[in-house]
Amino acid sequence: MPFFAIRSLRAISVLPIVLVALSMAAPAFAGGAQNCKSPAWATPMPGFVIDSCETKAWAADDYDLVAGKKTLAGERSEVDYTLKDQSKNPTSDAARDYHIAAGKKAGATLMSDPTGWGSVMVKKTPQGEYWFIYTHGSGNGQSTESYTLTTYHIVPLPQDVVAQAMKGPLDVPGATCTDPPWLVKQFAYFKVDSCEAKIWDRVKIDLPAGAKTLEGARATVEYSLTDEKKDPAALLVARNYTAALQKIGAKLMSAPDDSDTSVSMQRTQAGEFWYIYRHGTGNSDSTKSYSLTTIQVTPFPQVVLAQLPQGSLVDMQGKGCKNPPWLVKQFDYFTLHDCTKRDFDSIVLDLPGGRKTLAGHFLDVNYHLTDDRKDPTALYVQKNYVNALEKIGAKLVSDPTDDGQAVLTQTTPAGELWYIYKHGNGNDESTTTYSLTALQIGGPPPKVCKIEVYGINFDFNKSVIKPDSAPVLDQVLALFTGDPSYKAEVGGHTDNIGTRAYNMKLSGARAEAVKAWLVAHGIAADRMTTHGYADTVPLVPNTSDENRAKNRRVELKKQNCKP
Repeated sequence: MPFFAIRSLRAISVLPIVLVALSMAAPAFAGGAQNCKSPAWATPMPGFVIDSCETKAWAADDYDLVAGKKTLAGERSEVDYTLKDQSKNPTSDAARDYHIAAGKKAGATLMSDPTGWGSVMVKKTPQGEYWFIYTHGSGNGQSTESYTLTTYHIVPLPQDVVAQAMKGPLDVPGATCTDPPWLVKQFAYFKVDSCEAKIWDRVKIDLPAGAKTLEGARATVEYSLTDEKKDPAALLVARNYTAALQKIGAKLMSAPDDSDTSVSMQRTQAGEFWYIYRHGTGNSDSTKSYSLTTIQVTPFPQVVLAQLPQGSLVDMQGKGCKNPPWLVKQFDYFTLHDCTKRDFDSIVLDLPGGRKTLAGHFLDVNYHLTDDRKDPTALYVQKNYVNALEKIGAKLVSDPTDDGQAVLTQTTPAGELWYIYKHGNGNDESTTTYSLTALQIGGPPPKVCKIEVYGINFDFNKSVIKPDSAPVLDQVLALFTGDPSYKAEVGGHTDNIGTRAYNMKLSGARAEAVKAWLVAHGIAADRMTTHGYADTVPLVPNTSDENRAKNRRVELKKQNCKP
């Protein structure tokens, strides 16, 4: 026959409840046989011994009875038995009848199907209502190798949690890791384990009415259990927070019987607040950890400000590392860490329409977080830069749902400008580094006397220009065509790999190859001279692969130019 009881609600434990009539153990407890006793209403069947037990100060379970489904809620004690003497192995009917008789002897009335594999009985006393439940375990109709006895004392849910309405805005990030400001009291046997605060976040929650996305300040506090003997079931904790928040006027938005999540919303003079409880580690009868998330719905905090750059990116940036010339204001808890400037270079972008190679004046600036308490989400930083650049007329051309990067472009009198934001170290909820890259295609020629050119690539140990060099060569060509008076030396530079004599010859041949390409595209040969420098004029010491890459370049030295 089918089992008669279905546990669809999660059992929850709370503060101790002292029983008079049945002497049940009061605190929530689970342990081996040495810590267990049989309930007062039944003794073990012959041949069986106690295997384990668990007591919850409050729990809730559904049972199928003859009169229909019944939810039992209160202090619950369970004792598991296992067969030790196989010669006394009873049938399922015999085991059930044995415990029905024991319950009736204790004054209880049978409420379940008398022919099932288990039994549910009730007894009403001056001390309260008690339910005695026998559940067949392993075995079959002709064998009972284990069983469980459950005793319920029906009592209201003990309310431990106390809340108060928010009186001001959600202060994030907080200086210390503490309870959220709306929480006055929580369970004495849980402690704050960790905290996370975000100035702005986007959180998606699934509600009975459909998915909802919340945007605003967020604070999350994680709690962990400190007393294993009081390990509560999930529903107790969820209902405690639900009841406490309803008492201060918050409205429950999630399903009322959901023991994993409780979502409440409240509108106050201080703003609209959402309170989210989430069960952590454990199961329906255990809560080892949980989290409380508070969200204040707020407009997006726009920090970054941009301006339309004027003139050549090379000239505007000047010497040393500083913010890109288009950036007016960025986050005060990030600092400029390092930068890379290239008079001419190329970059490859992966865009929704496919790969795109760009070449022009190149600038890359890296930023590092200086205040871990203000560690922002990836979307918050990305959205700040996108908003700021769109405000000055740039158009987003990368995937708008990708919070790890943003590529924007615009055409200006100073040329075609490309702005690239890239998330660095961290994850969706953390940004400890990020980079800003700017590329200027065309525009006025730089006023500097020497221009460093990267992105002109050659076959290994040869002076044959690779086809992928065309975007950069086109920019060099534009430099000559844009200023008919421009004359320059084309210099080839290598790193220190190989002999000096070989590199002198190779760098000279490569400089000649660049000149030949420009002549073939209409530039008069007498406007250019060539020279091979090998590794005699390094920009940086040849001490790493990164440095050697910086030294491998082509340089244009403007004739008769004084820096």
